[in-house]
Amino acid sequence: MVARYDHLPLAQILSGSADPALANRVARAIVKEARQLQLSPSLLAGVLLTENSRLEPETVSNRGAIGLMQVMRFHAGVFDCDSDDLLQVEANICHGARVFAGYLKRTKDVRSALLRYNGCVKSLVTKNCRRYPSKVLHQAQQIRHQLLLYLPVEKVSAAGSTSPSL
Repeated sequence: MVARYDHLPLAQILSGSADPALANRVARAIVKEARQLQLSPSLLAGVLLTENSRLEPETVSNRGAIGLMQVMRFHAGVFDCDSDDLLQVEANICHGARVFAGYLKRTKDVRSALLRYNGCVKSLVTKNCRRYPSKVLHQAQQIRHQLLLYLPVEKVSAAGSTSPSL
């Protein structure tokens, strides 16, 4: 499949939560950031859907987290994203992905990085925040499973493992 269409299976999955045009933009941005940061698109999508399951780009939490990936305002402009407008779909995903990638690089552990992303490190501001990594990883696993339904047969090895890009 041509790289510019790599996002289409994810867009199809996300279209259950949003209109197809928005799902397409979200999927394209997730795949782009995942590729640049060498992260799993399903993991980034898991974070996004855990943070904002209805795909509402203009959502602002009571703590001030903004957009699809619920990025804090102080992150705007810190990264080399096309825009600092956290209400803009692609900019929000760019910032959110880079925040998570930074935590992952620092902690070297997905669960610890997810706890930091959720703000669940020293203080327990969010009720039951320790459950956050499990929620994200479960969501990512579901997405990965759904993506496997779209995976061309030649990308699945004889042992049944799949391409690491999921």
